[in-house]
Amino acid sequence: MQNCATRSDRLLELILFSLRDRGALCALVLASYRVELTCLLDRVSAGSIGDDDEDEVATLVRGNRGGGSRARAGALLERAEPRISEEDAFLVYDLAGRIAEAAAAGRLPVVRRDALTLREKAAEVHAGGERAERDMLTAGLRVIDRILDAARAQPAPRSEPASKGLN
Repeated sequence: MQNCATRSDRLLELILFSLRDRGALCALVLASYRVELTCLLDRVSAGSIGDDDEDEVATLVRGNRGGGSRARAGALLERAEPRISEEDAFLVYDLAGRIAEAAAAGRLPVVRRDALTLREKAAEVHAGGERAERDMLTAGLRVIDRILDAARAQPAPRSEPASKGLN
């Protein structure tokens, strides 16, 4: 019976530890999400550079200095399809939701708000074209900055004696 009591005490210690250091645990989760978001946005942005469209627009503007070709170039830029796949947009959407949840648990409303904005921008990518893609990438960078700001604002972790560590 003593073994059961010991396990219960350890579980209670873990629960109390997690409640006491909720901010630190949420910061750790957010840091891992930040790395995941950084890698995802890096991969997505590498595929979103539209050299073909930019070349076509530049050719139109150079080839005819008249307003007609500039208007056509502007129209090309406005209706440019996003280069982010639906799967990548969904990954950003999903990750933004997880970041918002972790930020809510860590009582970080600014991070949560920006993560929800990122989620909205990711949902709009395929309906909004290239501009929506840029907006999503910008919102993602803002979330990364907010997570870093929140981590800097966290108080330094307390050092506990080694005998109190959880095994």
